[in-house]
Amino acid sequence: MRITAFYIALLLLLLFQNGCTEPYEIEVGDFESVLVVESTITDELKTQIVKLSRTSTLDTTEVLFEKNASVTVLASDGESYRFSQDYSSGYYLSDSQFSAKPNISYILKINTQDGGSYTSAEVNLPAKVAIGELYAERIVSPSQDKDGVQVLVNTTDTSGEANYFRYEYEETYKVVAPYPSPYTFEITNYEANPLSYTILLYPREPEEICYSTEISTGINQISTTDLSENRVFRFPIRYLSKGDARIQKRYSILVKQYVQSLEAYTFYKTLKDLGSIGNILSQGQPGFVIGNITSERDEREKVLGFFEISSMSSKRIFFDYTDFGLEEPPYFIDCEVLKLDYFKNSDMDSVNERKALRNYLQYFGYQIIKATSTKIYSIVQPECSVCTYFSSNIKPDFWED
Repeated sequence: MRITAFYIALLLLLLFQNGCTEPYEIEVGDFESVLVVESTITDELKTQIVKLSRTSTLDTTEVLFEKNASVTVLASDGESYRFSQDYSSGYYLSDSQFSAKPNISYILKINTQDGGSYTSAEVNLPAKVAIGELYAERIVSPSQDKDGVQVLVNTTDTSGEANYFRYEYEETYKVVAPYPSPYTFEITNYEANPLSYTILLYPREPEEICYSTEISTGINQISTTDLSENRVFRFPIRYLSKGDARIQKRYSILVKQYVQSLEAYTFYKTLKDLGSIGNILSQGQPGFVIGNITSERDEREKVLGFFEISSMSSKRIFFDYTDFGLEEPPYFIDCEVLKLDYFKNSDMDSVNERKALRNYLQYFGYQIIKATSTKIYSIVQPECSVCTYFSSNIKPDFWED
């Protein structure tokens, strides 16, 4: 693969944009299976994560997880933390919970099943800065075609030691099915010619209220080095349009603030400038952004990724669309209630309605929300009736109504 004018332009853009930050080397060449490493160890006491995969071609979206590797984090105080692969997620999880400590350096060591050996540079925990204000405002901007709710964050570092911040979020929203079904059903006694069958109805507790959680993707960073004061002010985290179904009922967002080193900030900024919309693991191979991990077996071997130590703080807020004077947004899909009569006056109509009813119920998952003694059934799409079809009816521990 040749280096195109597009990538040359990007490289020049990075050189000018980074200014006092030294851009990482970007290499483009023929496709190779390259180890991809993504790990941010934080000062939270928790099970830490190391993500290992292999690069894929640009036409492949599948993540090729690296299996059966030996993964260890070594600390300068003599502690050693081993990681084991969780086969349900593909990630490597620390065997015990631990947290990064100040004034201690950390190194990531990886040995792959094909004999490869990889080591990160020594990294240290940046200064701790608590996230400041987390709030939401209605934003109306006709020029940008915006009318909705913007989640913003303010943070001030009085010590002057933290200049680079990265943000992630987890959003959780309440789902209320508009047409809850009081039944489960079973189709029995099926006869093909002439078409006939029996629908048995059983009472059930309607699965009406659920909660869905989504995790942010992409890279959201800010540097305060070019600002007049070491302060993050009105930094946008998440925008929700007034018609977004996520805010139809109640909405909550947990924002995580990571204080980064200059090296980590520059690495992720370069990835973002190259067009990464997800994370490192989801990236194909248009080129390589060289991070802080090298091969001990062959110094010329390419490795994509970064081992980061970061201090983290978080805040959560809740809100409703009524808090901003908005009208209730529509549901996630257009719900259409169909009324089908098992017995129709015309024999031909009867067969058609009877066949349609069975197809909707058996093959498309429609739910019965009402049934008469004369076998007239009101049915609706499963997403409109049973919220567990796409969400969870387990109420999160943190939820506040």
